[in-house]
Amino acid sequence: MYKNIKNSFWAMDTSTLADLVPNILYVGLYTATIYFIEIYVLKFDLQLTSMVFSLLGVVLGLLLVFRTNTAYERWWEGRKIWGALVNAGRNLAIKLDAYIPAHDEETRKFFAIMIPNYFYAMKEHMREGVIYEEIEALDFSNNLIDDLKKYNHVPNRISSLIFARIHKLNVDRVISNEQLLTLDNVQNVLTDAVGGCERIKNTPIPDSYSKHLDRFVLLYTLLLPFGFMHDLGWWCVPTIMIVYFALEGIKTIGEEIEDPFGRDLNDLPTDSICFRIKDNINELLIRK
Repeated sequence: MYKNIKNSFWAMDTSTLADLVPNILYVGLYTATIYFIEIYVLKFDLQLTSMVFSLLGVVLGLLLVFRTNTAYERWWEGRKIWGALVNAGRNLAIKLDAYIPAHDEETRKFFAIMIPNYFYAMKEHMREGVIYEEIEALDFSNNLIDDLKKYNHVPNRISSLIFARIHKLNVDRVISNEQLLTLDNVQNVLTDAVGGCERIKNTPIPDSYSKHLDRFVLLYTLLLPFGFMHDLGWWCVPTIMIVYFALEGIKTIGEEIEDPFGRDLNDLPTDSICFRIKDNINELLIRK
């Protein structure tokens, strides 16, 4: 039981708790200073009515709920988009496996390489930029990486190369017009997925809202000592530190999952998704 509690508490260490520890200590020091000055130096009784904290708490709770729900909706929408993307990649590979002759190993290997490349390019396109070391080069084309570096939107370029190869299969009468249309519809899902992720990435929650919430949490925390210290004594220090940790922790988690495509602990596991889809597609298209 102790181990489960410990793991649950420290699960946030790298993303949330570690960032909050200095501020939590500052809040404790502030509370202790206010208590010491009022009780032992100034020696007067300044205590805010509990109604003030009730009213402020209701407003603060509404703001935090809205902030967290909005961030979670963005996270969940990103997960649904990546789920549709994975299904589209598998569907594309399944259909290509059925359409491409078993003896055409070069074409099969092209798609087995380029479809996962699309996933890896998209994953990093949502971050700082494509990591070309993750992009697998084509054995029969040494210019792929150099070609991709010429483009700002690498997923689009990879998608273009994939469709150009599909179109060539149709021109060479390897696949029919109906099969071409089917593959085109599946590939459109890949492009739509990039657009959906870019919409989430490029439309953050308004900065003015986040700043207002930051100020509200700070103001509420600064007022807390005047409402608790006469009832709790020195126990107001750890109590207010815990209250601040709860409020700021919820706000910080919302900020973290607002952009679900990064590398934070609570972001989408896009790296492992790319690894799995590469295995799935290779298993389908490359004959052992």
